[in-house]
Amino acid sequence: MSVSHAFCAPVTVAQCPTVNLLLDTLKLGPRDLIVTEERVYQNYLSKEAAACRILIRDRYGKGPNTDKTLLQAVDDAGTAYDRVIGMGGGAVLDLAKLLVLERPLPVKNLFENPDLLRKSRELILVPTTPGTGSEVTPYVALYIEDLGQQLILMHDLLYADSALLCPALLENMPFSPFAASMLDAFTHALESYLSPLSTPLSRTVSLEAMRVLIRAFMGIARDGISALHGALTDIQMAGTMGGIGYANAGCAAIHALSYPLSVRLRIPHGEANYLVCREVLRLYEKKAPDGPLKEVKRVLASAMQGSEEQAFDELDGYCQALLPRRRLSSYGMTEEQILSFTDMVLTRQNLLIANGYVTLTPAEIASVYRALL
Repeated sequence: MSVSHAFCAPVTVAQCPTVNLLLDTLKLGPRDLIVTEERVYQNYLSKEAAACRILIRDRYGKGPNTDKTLLQAVDDAGTAYDRVIGMGGGAVLDLAKLLVLERPLPVKNLFENPDLLRKSRELILVPTTPGTGSEVTPYVALYIEDLGQQLILMHDLLYADSALLCPALLENMPFSPFAASMLDAFTHALESYLSPLSTPLSRTVSLEAMRVLIRAFMGIARDGISALHGALTDIQMAGTMGGIGYANAGCAAIHALSYPLSVRLRIPHGEANYLVCREVLRLYEKKAPDGPLKEVKRVLASAMQGSEEQAFDELDGYCQALLPRRRLSSYGMTEEQILSFTDMVLTRQNLLIANGYVTLTPAEIASVYRALL
């Protein structure tokens, strides 16, 4: 039997409502390697430092993981560990995925010969942001400095053995990155729902993630940050559902167009996705208003108790209440970069563009940047 599309969710997902329960579940020992971030280490793990080896991702520099980041982490980690426990945002979880491999270096082998990868350790991922989704995906992003390019490694060995969701880890996260992470989760769910690779099961998961996040956006717009009290469990689960959606169906133009914004302008990933999302949806509405896009608008309109025709504009209003949109020029983008950014999308993100709801032309991609400049 030939199966063109199939739903896959191989990661065991469990919830740990409190940090104490999380640590009891992990039962940390001397053969464990924890990869984490400064905020989580200082607030929750400093007492555990003597029990196992801990790498703090922030201390390797800000921004995306690079080949030099991986080189330093491999050297610091050594080899005397049987489990890798990643506790952090997307960059932390991606680095943890690479440290379970038998030979993660040299870096070029990861991308040139992925079938030679061997996983030699157990991998447990604990997201500390509400929207990475990386805890349930087989992807790793790595910026290769000599190429000036971020590459994506995809392999089933990069799936975690288990993901533990602990909403208590979100409680002291600053609101601006929290909001950007929620918007990232929403774009994961949206793009995976619209993807031609989606399945009935993946679309169901993606739609539920969008519903949960819309309710959260509306609550914050109405009541401010206090609306998050009691909602962290649902928001975190929505981020994981968004990850399951794009692990199955992939992302597309929104992520592709956000790529130059993160690489060249250093705009955080979730914020970059949010900046381009509305303009990409305008093109989708113009080119293919029916089909899955119409269903998304119907679901959003129902959640927001508004009209289908205005659904995306209303959504954008709630998103701006979370994170006011800035012009790209305020980040340093110039008109001369429109063509170079368009070229980066078409040459370096061509797989995402090919996975789009509709195909965008070079002129249409440039029009998005021009509208946002």
